[in-house]
Amino acid sequence: MAVYTALQLFEVLVASAILLFGVLRHSPTITLLGAGYLIGKAILNILAPEGGTVYRRSLVGYGFALVYVVGAFILVHFNG
Repeated sequence: MAVYTALQLFEVLVASAILLFGVLRHSPTITLLGAGYLIGKAILNILAPEGGTVYRRSLVGYGFALVYVVGAFILVHFNG
């Protein structure tokens, strides 16, 4: 297994653990952080066939995830 693949699997495990912790603690903010991390990782990998560096794809993926998480935090704040 390549080091990059192992790192990606480790990152998915960490994000999944954050997500599960948030669900078990009934904390929407922690849950959203884990979900945002997974969204960013997914977009990074979805963009792989398009080409570009890992840094550019990371910027796009995690940038979108940041917008999603901040928007969701706002919704949680005003919904509760």
